[in-house]
Amino acid sequence: MSKDEHIAALQRANELLQRDNAQLQRDNALLRRDKAQLQRDNEQLQQVNAQLQLKLDASLAENRRLRSLLEESEREKHRQVVRFARRERVKQPKKPGRPKGHAPSRRELPTKVDRVVDAPLGSCPNCGGAGRSDKVLPQFQIDLPPVTPIVTQFNVHCGHCSCCGKYLQGRHPEQISDALGAAGVQIGPTLLTMAAEMKHRLGVTYRKISDFFGNYLDISIAPATFCRAEQRLAKKAGPTYALLLDALRLCEIVHADETGWRVAMLNAWLWVFTSRDVTIYAIRTGKGARGKQVPLEILGPDFDGILIVDGLASYDALECQKGRCNGHILRRAHRLESAAAPNDARYLRRLIDIFKDARSLVQSTLPMTETEYWDAVDAVHARLDQWLAFFGYDPSEELIKLAKHLRHYRDEWFRFLDEPEMPSTNDHAERMLRPAVVTRRIGACNRTLLGALTHSVLTSIMVTWRQRGWDLMQTALELWRSPTPIVAPVLQQAMK
Repeated sequence: MSKDEHIAALQRANELLQRDNAQLQRDNALLRRDKAQLQRDNEQLQQVNAQLQLKLDASLAENRRLRSLLEESEREKHRQVVRFARRERVKQPKKPGRPKGHAPSRRELPTKVDRVVDAPLGSCPNCGGAGRSDKVLPQFQIDLPPVTPIVTQFNVHCGHCSCCGKYLQGRHPEQISDALGAAGVQIGPTLLTMAAEMKHRLGVTYRKISDFFGNYLDISIAPATFCRAEQRLAKKAGPTYALLLDALRLCEIVHADETGWRVAMLNAWLWVFTSRDVTIYAIRTGKGARGKQVPLEILGPDFDGILIVDGLASYDALECQKGRCNGHILRRAHRLESAAAPNDARYLRRLIDIFKDARSLVQSTLPMTETEYWDAVDAVHARLDQWLAFFGYDPSEELIKLAKHLRHYRDEWFRFLDEPEMPSTNDHAERMLRPAVVTRRIGACNRTLLGALTHSVLTSIMVTWRQRGWDLMQTALELWRSPTPIVAPVLQQAMK
């Protein structure tokens, strides 16, 4: 290559470099402009983000406020003093005493009078003059005499068989134990039965029972004595509890409910299955404590009565007819309505009116022919189907869940309209569960599985005996004095 050609090549290369440099400068300008635009966009996005963050904080604060109000409302319903609580002053509070138009209540006159005491007139407190009796009117006072414990000494004969040499020991029908020697001082069945009812039905702790007996009966009893004695009583009452299960399975209408429980450090559930005159309590621990195994175990797979329950899916394992509690749905709908958007609130109000109208059909005292009644029942069913079939807008997630729940148990909500003896709510089971909740708060549930079984057996018998009006003390004496577990005679006669 000549010198001129080499120079020309260098010039062309220089021109290309200059052209590339110019292009790079233009690209650099475009990048600076894009960078400036991105900075402006970033500033705008930061402003929008700050505004959204403010809205989010406000929404979270409002959510916390509404949740706090909801939780406070839920707590108020379960507080023992809620019936007397007032957040606002009532302008016209209810006056104490009997309602207007109600006849005055009067305690029945005693049929037996043990002693008669005169209350003579004294001197006049105004002037000091002597009083003159014009008439004598009776007043009765019912009280307990001073309680003095009765100590019975059993002279137990001990010996052996003259034929085989086996050890033999006598037993009087009033004895409740064969213990002798160091354990030869026993607490009688009446005291132990009183303590058992105070603990398992009334929810009093063992230590308070011990203090009560010490203060008013002058008897010193260790709390552990009651615990061990009740375990023996529950063992003797095992056949009675089993027969109560058979009686429950024969009932036409059974209510069921459950609540949380503890056995030592284990999570557990306390179940109640109750009818008009039979109540069974059962405590279960483990993975299936709230599962379908418990209803199947208590009622059996062949139960053909009507089971009234809340929304728990564990009861679905039973193929019997079921009625779902309307009270749970109404409370849930009211709770959602209080914090719902306007569209949801209107839709929930329609649902509340449907369930209230259904319940008013069986509570109404207005005259109604059979045809009019069944026409009204069909209208209620049609309104609920229409509510489930159409929303007309985009509902909230909670309302969708409620509708799904209603649709899943569609045929069980208004079954009480077809069965005259069937209530619309599960209040009976909740009332039977309330003493257990009080016991849970006071006595902290159970420490052992044996204690849980004892509580289940004894509470079932005590509540059932109270429902039927039977003498619990007489039954307890029969159980205590029996050397082996037996069926309570009064229950055995009732089941024949």
